[in-house]
Amino acid sequence: METRQQHKSSSSNILKVVVALLGIGILGLGYYTYDMYNEYTATKQDLESQKEQLINDLQELEVNYTQAIEEKKEVADQLTEAKTRIESLIDEIKKTKKINAGLIRKYKKEIAVLKAQRDELYKIADSLRLANQQLVIEKDSISQDLTRQKQYADTLLNKNEELSKVINKAKILYPTNLVATGVKIRSSGKIIETSRHKRAQQIRVCFTIPQNDILDYGNQKFYVKVVNPEGTTIGSNDVINVDDNQLMISAMQEVVYDNKALDVCIFVKPEDKEKEIIKGEYLIEVYHNGNKVGTTNLLLK
Repeated sequence: METRQQHKSSSSNILKVVVALLGIGILGLGYYTYDMYNEYTATKQDLESQKEQLINDLQELEVNYTQAIEEKKEVADQLTEAKTRIESLIDEIKKTKKINAGLIRKYKKEIAVLKAQRDELYKIADSLRLANQQLVIEKDSISQDLTRQKQYADTLLNKNEELSKVINKAKILYPTNLVATGVKIRSSGKIIETSRHKRAQQIRVCFTIPQNDILDYGNQKFYVKVVNPEGTTIGSNDVINVDDNQLMISAMQEVVYDNKALDVCIFVKPEDKEKEIIKGEYLIEVYHNGNKVGTTNLLLK
């Protein structure tokens, strides 16, 4: 009887120990579970916080790229392409429900690459801008040089034209001592001057060709135009060009000119003496190289 009671007491004690151990185990498991939950919650919050930070960083980077596209025209295409990638990443992160540390690291690497790409594109744009500025400076310098050269060339051209005009003018022989007289030529060849129209058979025009060292040695042609009081050009009535106009002349004489002073006389013989050599004042003009080089008058009584 006593032994049975002792056995019951021993069983009761064991049960109490087991119950106590179970209680301790449950309490420990509960604490562990609670701690794990807190850690999970903290980790989740941290990941969500990092996710938001990623989005903020990308949005800030997007703003940078948008401004850069306006400012860095030289690399606008590359910047636009990178900006499109940023927009895609923002949308991708926002749609990610279960964020984890691996994804966080992946996106941070993407952001780092985009920032490095942005900085590199900035450098390229600045380098291109400096190069363009240098090209503009060089272009302006070349343009100024060309302008100066053109001005110099124009100046030389003008001087050459002026010099050419001077030389051409210098090649014109302006006679001196221009005198016109009525003359009668006897059968012996003797020439008698006269101031009476009835006795005059021809009009003689004499002048002196001056010395000219610029003109080339050789033959020179001089033309005489004699207009009687009625306005008729007497003589051969040949035609020459003067200032792009045709001019009727009375006579021509070609002389051998050696750059020294030379006396010349040209005789104008009328086609019809009775009609052409009349009383009154005559106008005499001398031409050389298409230019009028002298004028005088003759009065026949």
